[in-house]
Amino acid sequence: MTPHHSSSLLRLLSLLPLLTVPLTSTVTATPVTLTAHLRQSNLTELESTFWAIADPKSSLYLKHLSLPELAELIGASYEDIDAAAAFFKKAGGYDITVSNLRDTVTASFDSKPDVRLTSRGLPHESTHPDAVEFLVRQDVLPPSTPPLIPSAPPRTSAGSDSSPSYTISNIKDAYGIPTDYQASHPDTTQMVWGPGTFGYSKAKLEAHKIAEAPLINMDKIEFWTENHGTPGGDNFGEGQLDVDMISSFGLNVTTLVANTNTSASTEETTGFGAALLNFLTDLSSREEVPHVLSMSLGSLSSASCNLLCSEAAKTGIALTDCQAYISEQRQVCMYLSDDQTARINTALQVLGARGVTVMGSSGDGGSHFSFGPFQGSGDDAAIADALNEVSCKFQMPVFPTASPYVLSIGGEMWEVNSKHPVTWAGYGGGSGAGFSIQFEAPPHQQSSTTVSDYLQKPGMPPASSFNAKNRAYPDMSAVGVMGTSQSCPISAGIWSLITDIRLNKGLPPLGFVAPRLWQVAEEYPGEAFEDIIGGDSNTSCSNGFPATDGWDANTGFGRPIWDGFVKHFADDDVHA
Repeated sequence: MTPHHSSSLLRLLSLLPLLTVPLTSTVTATPVTLTAHLRQSNLTELESTFWAIADPKSSLYLKHLSLPELAELIGASYEDIDAAAAFFKKAGGYDITVSNLRDTVTASFDSKPDVRLTSRGLPHESTHPDAVEFLVRQDVLPPSTPPLIPSAPPRTSAGSDSSPSYTISNIKDAYGIPTDYQASHPDTTQMVWGPGTFGYSKAKLEAHKIAEAPLINMDKIEFWTENHGTPGGDNFGEGQLDVDMISSFGLNVTTLVANTNTSASTEETTGFGAALLNFLTDLSSREEVPHVLSMSLGSLSSASCNLLCSEAAKTGIALTDCQAYISEQRQVCMYLSDDQTARINTALQVLGARGVTVMGSSGDGGSHFSFGPFQGSGDDAAIADALNEVSCKFQMPVFPTASPYVLSIGGEMWEVNSKHPVTWAGYGGGSGAGFSIQFEAPPHQQSSTTVSDYLQKPGMPPASSFNAKNRAYPDMSAVGVMGTSQSCPISAGIWSLITDIRLNKGLPPLGFVAPRLWQVAEEYPGEAFEDIIGGDSNTSCSNGFPATDGWDANTGFGRPIWDGFVKHFADDDVHA
């Protein structure tokens, strides 16, 4: 515990630890904000506590932590908070606030801050307090701003066989979910998130409701943020799909739509990682959090991007040329560094410890790409060719789905009809799969032979192309014929219904459910998940992970079986 500080600011903080505390105030407009992410405390203890809360065999299982408990555990020291606030104030910042978790300080600026304040999100050692690990900037754009990115064609297709009918009712029927089943607890809440132009049209949702899901409760869908996206933007289509799917499967659940930034860079390049970091740290410090969070967007992990260029450099491509090229590729390499993704992971741990079930799409590029092969002309052609060769030589994980603190959702499609599920593939891409480069296998994978048994089966990619000791994904799958941006919110809606049953019984939410999911799938095979066999993660390469019997690094344990979900996840008696 940090000793009491004598300044008036910190006396105020000690008296009001749960409030977002205004340090200075003004009525001036705020076109730009900067958030300083401060050095956190006791991260090893947070890690062990997180896993204990998620482990069905632990005495701490589902004993979620409160916001003040987490603030006391990981919050920055009062001295560090004071230093960051003074730094912002000296630089012209105002409306300075401290997060409830005491791990960020945010300030507003009338104009673009001095370039010395931030460089690609990294603090300058000569000018910043030592405790500042990242600086994230948000530009507030006026509502009249035209679309930042023109409408893009769908990245995915209905699969190799377009004959199946993937209606909402048919998907529910395949999973055994009653078409008219609705949530009934008033507090059950789910959320979807995206940056940039991410949003949805109420008119389009209403049309979807009329055509496929007449029981959608339009009154329970609302924006969580002031940013409502930009029609015509690429991420607006993502948001529409997310809202359509999560509200169709999580019927009558309060659905929050979050867009935390309106900058074009947050859709295309490293601005995305900054926006994700800001969103997760902001959400984790809120008094109220959703029970389920669905995140459909992501890109190659920072570790994957580093590997790409380091390997390309061995072929004669200049490292700086490679880095410049990939930085310009839309939605391919969108994270600043491995340190940034580690900080994002801390926020994910906080959310899980508070009882939030966080899900991420497994990706649409199989186990090799973010979406598909690199393309280039002129001087870029040689770089693209080199990167494609490297991409096929290794299995390239994406993030945040490869995080050990996210429930990863792959994609399925149907051959002929719903009774014959296989791995989703389309437009040269396919359901994301593989092993993290940066993060070791979580405890529930380390204590199991499931992954090692799978890797003994025929048809595996070269062992040198991935690290078999690291986090393996996905965990499960759902229909993803429009990409895993469809399967993730479908799964989220289903988990929301399970949460609703639990809340009605007076039980706590499941929070990070992966350890229990693996336990159920291993001990009761075929009860909660229907196995998916067929297809692979090769995409346009000659190697990848096959979808085989049992868990596989392509479709996880398979798709949901509703009755088994209710039996094994909606009640704790069977696993007491």
